[in-house]
Amino acid sequence: MPYFESSDLRFSSHQLLEPLVELAKQRGIHPDKALKGTKIFYKDFETQSHKSSYAQLEKIITNITKHNLSQDISFVLGQHLLHSLCAKYASYLFHCIDLKALLVACKQLESDLFPYFSTRMLREGKAIHLLVNPAVSEPSPCTYQFLLEVWLSLINGFIKWRFNNLEIQFQLPYITPTHIEHYHAIQVGTLSFGHHACTVEIRKTALQTRQYDAVSALQSNLATLQPCTSMGFLSYAETFLIHHPKACLEDLANHFKVSEATMKRKLSQHNSQFSSLKDRVLSQQAAFCIQQQGYSNAQVAKALAFNDLPNFRRAFKRWFGVTPSELRNT
Repeated sequence: MPYFESSDLRFSSHQLLEPLVELAKQRGIHPDKALKGTKIFYKDFETQSHKSSYAQLEKIITNITKHNLSQDISFVLGQHLLHSLCAKYASYLFHCIDLKALLVACKQLESDLFPYFSTRMLREGKAIHLLVNPAVSEPSPCTYQFLLEVWLSLINGFIKWRFNNLEIQFQLPYITPTHIEHYHAIQVGTLSFGHHACTVEIRKTALQTRQYDAVSALQSNLATLQPCTSMGFLSYAETFLIHHPKACLEDLANHFKVSEATMKRKLSQHNSQFSSLKDRVLSQQAAFCIQQQGYSNAQVAKALAFNDLPNFRRAFKRWFGVTPSELRNT
């Protein structure tokens, strides 16, 4: 199967789920409260081969984030994940000679390192832009923010450890959080809030920044690892829509080899629908074309496969609440 769904038991519970429950326990949240509604029992973690699903992880995050005691858990969890991933993938990541080589390796290992997000790279003259979207299911706002904080903490820890003076810009899709003090530990880049999408901007000159003590001859061949080639349900659907911007629901259903009714049901099970999924793909591309590439309305409409400018303008106003000209001036 080229994709996995939110209910599939495919994740080792000991990588993220169990440490999350343990951190919550340390802060006074009983494991039974953290695991409520997941059909997982605390004693299940005694089984080394225990597997869990994305849906179960999201439920645990929802349970835990109800408590004010949990505001730093995501950042601590990111540091824990950094150490466990480095223990497993050090020979594949530590000897990437520079940032560019590391990004290539991380993309190949995306479904192993952090399978909850997918990244799409867009390029302009002076920088690359990584769009970061949910890979499995459309999360609730609190779950999305929590997972982004885990991801930020993980990236911050690795870059501080392995690179020197590397400046990255993180644009986050939520308002400035109340627990902003925990974000002050993110020292490898600048953070800004309230954006349309989560975007990472890296100057092209930074791609040549060398990694500490990296020796390319010592890097293990990724082919020997046989990284996971299965991607999350939403990521699989978005990848198709990126390459087929005029696709309709029937086309997407054919890609998944299911009926239209089944496709609608699967999208609903992943808290999404065809129109919102397609809007995200097109709106993110439109914002990039206007803000980073300086495209005219006609150029953007052509890139997004719109038949005429009025339809593009109406869609753009629906996506952003402003006209293309107003977005250019922000």
